[in-house]
Amino acid sequence: MKKILIATFVISVLVLAGCASNKTPEYVEKTKTYEVLDHKTMAVGQEVPGWVTRYIAGGLTEVEKMPDFQNKYVFIGEDSGINLNALRQWTSGFTVAQDLSRMVSTRVQARFAGAAAGSPDDEYGRYFEAVVKNASDATYSGARKENDFWILKRYFKGDGKNVDREVYDFYVLVTIDKNSLEQQINAILNETEAGTPPTKEQAVAIDRVKEAFYEGF
Repeated sequence: MKKILIATFVISVLVLAGCASNKTPEYVEKTKTYEVLDHKTMAVGQEVPGWVTRYIAGGLTEVEKMPDFQNKYVFIGEDSGINLNALRQWTSGFTVAQDLSRMVSTRVQARFAGAAAGSPDDEYGRYFEAVVKNASDATYSGARKENDFWILKRYFKGDGKNVDREVYDFYVLVTIDKNSLEQQINAILNETEAGTPPTKEQAVAIDRVKEAFYEGF
């Protein structure tokens, strides 16, 4: 079975304030490698919102710690480029119904991979592939697009002086109630049937990951 690869992209715009993991990430406008030239609300004197700073510094987990997102799962769509108008069109065309399916599927995939002792397809058999596909094909109700934001950065070459490139990073914030999403994912987990039945060992592994599926999800 073709392996499913998980790619993680880390964008370094912000750093954590201090060493304590419970501190709010600090917004940094300039380092040796880049400087922030503009962002969506700079012209009106507003700061970068907390959900953006936390996401870039610590990922979705940090955003979900915020009081505004208690009892919610957070998903953030991303795109980058040099054409501001094209990226604005991408943001305007971002649809929860279509794009959330891809993001949920990626998160489901990562959960299985993280729980697997070996490769997910060896651990769970064809069930793993079938669940990921069904999660990607599903339409999830109850989600909403909360906000979007962009940051323009200028990157420098190795000498720290000459300009390398200028890039816009766009973010779209989507939330959904935890209970609602878990019910919909549970239906996928329980109703998915793989073409090839799992072995006894694989069935045990599947039951184990189902029981603790939302720990670290």
